Amino acid sequence: DIDGRSLAARMPEIAAAEQAVMVIGRPVCPACQVTGAGLDAITQARPDVVVAFVEMWGPEDWRARHEPGWPDGVSVSPSAVPAVALMRRGAVVATRFGAVPAHDLDHWMSEHFGPAESPVPEGVTAAEQEVLDRTAARRAQHSAVKGR
Repeated sequence: DIDGRSLAARMPEIAAAEQAVMVIGRPVCPACQVTGAGLDAITQARPDVVVAFVEMWGPEDWRARHEPGWPDGVSVSPSAVPAVALMRRGAVVATRFGAVPAHDLDHWMSEHFGPAESPVPEGVTAAEQEVLDRTAARRAQHSAVKGR
């Protein structure tokens, strides 16, 4: 169930899961969109892992970082997304920041959870490519601004 609900809505399920991957992102963030697009491939490769994409929409979402229920070990800010956390029974076992294609995410998950039933193949998934195509102008704009 990858649906962009708030962390509060997903945390009971994530905390109860033997293994979970949580991606925290912003809806307007191209890197977040690419990472989110690859999560379907992760659910196919790892059907027993709970996969959650948590969208941070506004100030109330960002304030939640300092409230009970926010996972210990997950530090995130509007400029540090997407953030990806691997969790076991609600405890964070590893984190990383930035866009990550599904095959790289699956490889990283293997280091902490063991190999997938059916590993994600190398390369960009069709869903990731669609997001890359759709966000090309925005990503170019980001690159130009950062290059100044």
